[in-house]
Amino acid sequence: MFHGFINHIMGTRFDILLIHTDPTLADKLWSAIVNELECLEKMLNRFNPQSEVALLNKHLSANKTQISPELWSMLQLCRQYYEQTLHLFDITLKDFSQVNFHSDCFISSNHPDLSFDFGGFAKGYALKKIRKMIVCANVKDAFVDFGNSSIIGIGHHPYGDCWKVSFLNPYSQTLLREFDLLNMALSTSGNTRQYTGHIINPLTGIYDEQRKASTIVSEDPLDAEVLSTVWMIANEQQREQISTNFNNIKGTIYTL
Repeated sequence: MFHGFINHIMGTRFDILLIHTDPTLADKLWSAIVNELECLEKMLNRFNPQSEVALLNKHLSANKTQISPELWSMLQLCRQYYEQTLHLFDITLKDFSQVNFHSDCFISSNHPDLSFDFGGFAKGYALKKIRKMIVCANVKDAFVDFGNSSIIGIGHHPYGDCWKVSFLNPYSQTLLREFDLLNMALSTSGNTRQYTGHIINPLTGIYDEQRKASTIVSEDPLDAEVLSTVWMIANEQQREQISTNFNNIKGTIYTL
């Protein structure tokens, strides 16, 4: 078994377990994963003034700004999620429809104060890329954990038929639910006693401060990441409507 970890990357801790893997292959795969995570953080960390997103936020205007092909692709995905979630997923937190896409990876904005925050997107995007790397390396069983909130289980635990994950009540630390992950992703969102009022409804501008949490299980770790936040701010009718736009997702809201 190979265990790799980074204490702080993309705002949290990253852990990975690779089971029954050749040590040379594991080391090579781990190096590639670390490189990928560092590149994504360098691109997406809006608090780093030298990151591509920080520079874009500084210069985004009605004038066309050229961005890298990968960031362009990410923004296209974000626009798709914006439409699929009734505009509840919005990395601008204001109005993603004000972002204009032009040819050759140029974008512009009609809104003078628009900026991008990939906080509810980046970990899921990274996990999706990492899962592809693991599968391409022909690793059959692996477990990847981003800060206990974004997780993928590939294959199964060496002593079981899946990967078991416990979801605890953040206020009481009692067990809310146990998940059996078999080639599935789990993403959780919610408020805690120490960290509340951090999820905003982009349509109303109101922060959610209720004692509740959400979980999404999906084959797609990016879908799970996006929807776990959306589930926190959507009402029951909106959740039902949004669910029709995604395949094989299981979303749950917990009152804490």
